[in-house]
Amino acid sequence: MGSKVNLNMVNQFAKGTEIYTEGDSVFSVALILKGRVRIFNEGAKIVVGIGTFLGVHDLYTGRLQSTYTADEDLLLYVFAISKTEELELILSINKDYHGFMVASFNKLIYDLEHIYQGAIKNCASIYRFLEESYKEYLNSADRLRYKAVEVERFSNLYIPQDDLEILRDRINYYVECRNLPIDVVKAFYSYGNAVTLYQVEDQVNIINQQIETLKEISSGLISLVECMADESDTCLFQLVATFAMEINKTGDSNKEVMDILDNIIDEVNTAEKFIDHMLGRKLTVNKTKMEKVYHLLLTRASGKEMDANLQYSKEDMAKALTEMKDSFQTILDYAEIIDDRAEKMNNTMQEFIGLKDRSSTDDNIRVLRRQLANNHYELYKLVFLKEYHSKKASKVIDLFLKYGYADDRLLSNEQLLSLYFLEEDTSKGTYNVYNIKEWLILIYEGKKEPSKNEFDLEYPEMVSSLKKQAKLTDKEAKEWLVDSERKLDYEIQNMFRYNNRITNGQIGSFVPILHKDLMGSDLRRLQVTATKVSDSINELLRIDYSIFDREVLYVNKEKKIVKEYIVKRVYPDIILMPNMGINGAMWQEITGKRRDSAGRFLLPIFTDSSPTALFVRVFGRYHWELCRCMEGSAWNDIKHKSLTSEYSDYLQFYRKNKDLSEEKKEKIKLQIQKGRNSNREIFVIDYEQWINYESRGAIKLNKPVREFMATYCPFSKEIREQIKLQPMFEEAMARYFREKQKKVREIESRYRLLQKEQIELTSELEETLIYYKDL
Repeated sequence: MGSKVNLNMVNQFAKGTEIYTEGDSVFSVALILKGRVRIFNEGAKIVVGIGTFLGVHDLYTGRLQSTYTADEDLLLYVFAISKTEELELILSINKDYHGFMVASFNKLIYDLEHIYQGAIKNCASIYRFLEESYKEYLNSADRLRYKAVEVERFSNLYIPQDDLEILRDRINYYVECRNLPIDVVKAFYSYGNAVTLYQVEDQVNIINQQIETLKEISSGLISLVECMADESDTCLFQLVATFAMEINKTGDSNKEVMDILDNIIDEVNTAEKFIDHMLGRKLTVNKTKMEKVYHLLLTRASGKEMDANLQYSKEDMAKALTEMKDSFQTILDYAEIIDDRAEKMNNTMQEFIGLKDRSSTDDNIRVLRRQLANNHYELYKLVFLKEYHSKKASKVIDLFLKYGYADDRLLSNEQLLSLYFLEEDTSKGTYNVYNIKEWLILIYEGKKEPSKNEFDLEYPEMVSSLKKQAKLTDKEAKEWLVDSERKLDYEIQNMFRYNNRITNGQIGSFVPILHKDLMGSDLRRLQVTATKVSDSINELLRIDYSIFDREVLYVNKEKKIVKEYIVKRVYPDIILMPNMGINGAMWQEITGKRRDSAGRFLLPIFTDSSPTALFVRVFGRYHWELCRCMEGSAWNDIKHKSLTSEYSDYLQFYRKNKDLSEEKKEKIKLQIQKGRNSNREIFVIDYEQWINYESRGAIKLNKPVREFMATYCPFSKEIREQIKLQPMFEEAMARYFREKQKKVREIESRYRLLQKEQIELTSELEETLIYYKDL
């Protein structure tokens, strides 16, 4: 319970006084006249100052979502208000209140977004660290012939999802609005209550979703940290420390194991600092015990282990740093950019290097970033073409083309060395994984057709459009269709340029070159490789086994098969964009007009996130877009049952659905808002729950959606067998089996007719029947 407040008057509070308490009912809101207030809950800790309205967003939930405490001696004006309808009374008192309210929410959205990005980054970093370190522990034990302890908690690691992605445009808008002068905000919103209240309601919806999401993410972060180090024998630190002790007993070198312990301690310290400063929570990790164990192991190590062991020789490091010195000039010279153009590009780069805040939203810095991007893609094409034809290039040029590296002054020495010595994963595996250089070579050589642009136009359609607009003659249009350089330019200026920004995720502050503000020093951990992509896709295919399976037309004139349908597995092309990013993109579900052609998925080549987490959303969008493509104009026609038609019908008429309670209908309403009324994005939210939770037997979806998912995004046989007896899954699984048996009977009936006509069943037809019967 907070301190007693006097309503409709100025209140004075001493530093440390609790004003409002999380969980209490809302009976008033307050305006800060002097001093600062600390707002904290289980997901965030924020300090706000003069002109901030307190408790307004809590009105919309009916209960205080945070505790409000005086961070210093404080003066507040407290308004007696307990309903959102009464906000208009406050706005009518003083026209300046309009601007103060909107501006304070702009800042709150910005502060919560800042914490959110930090939390997501920390979760992804720790998740990846746990995955890789646990695997390293098992491999080391196997290599040194020790018995490793396999712990189930490491098989069930889960990274909290980026649930605010669907609000990203609106959040970015209010983050930008934070920079508007307060006088401008007050002048604009003072014109009427309706304008302010509409804006406030939208801001509050975002804030409340940010708070709710942060509470969930912070809990997930704490759980991940506890996997690294807690009081149990199954945390990573204890497993590795025990392993190190066993090695010490034999007198063998435990250097690689001690390195893991070093990294665990560093990760825990980093996480503790973030959690304490940004989330206002305390870790229960016993660091004193960790340090004692570590010291004990270290002092028992041999003299050889105590020596500093460099990953690279001093000669190699000196050679690498010398080679990377003046990289941008090397790139300009290679591209043969000279005179005024070279000087302008150099000046732009120099100005960017000298910025204190490279992500600033100031207009002049945004113009600078835009110019830097224009220069980069202009350079990229010139460098690419020269490197392609000469087949000779320095390491700097290769790093520029594959990873977006441009200038040594933008990275620390540790980052430069990590990038220089980065090992490439040359294996393609089952899936076609390309870095951007490899992909553009395929485009230039005509082995792949250019991707669609952001307006969904294929390259031939773009040429045809220019021809219709009389911008190209018939002869020019034919030349363009076979011109390798124009196709390359189209790919760079459309797919590459657009998706480099999308996969990075920092739309407002993106630049297409690597710089130290984006990443840590160990790029190996951040690197997305073909092996990691394959592992992630295989992990998801163990859940959603049919994602890449399509029914396509099958004709075999030699066998007299005129028209049948078979199941064909079509894997997508996966392109790694040269940036440090947080998003995956499903760019195309098919290529060209052929329905059995490969789609195109895009990932950043460096990420703090787990590739698996990025792929979940990509898979969800792929399900939707592929269904739309296959169904054509009937994609939302409920007469033709499909994923998109049934789900669209469900969204249109959910208020009349008798299977849904009022509470669930309200949740759907909020989900529609989160998805910005896009059926696809609303579906992706449900798909994430289906893959991340329901595949483990956790109930997250409502009954109708669970049935759609079970029918059109079925789990693998192993998972189906595990959950089919659970009451909540019974009906969904029953529908899936009915549909499956119906399909099998239909296929068997068609095949009997073929056999009656003495037509031999081909292996493709037989495999399709086995697919529906056994999988």
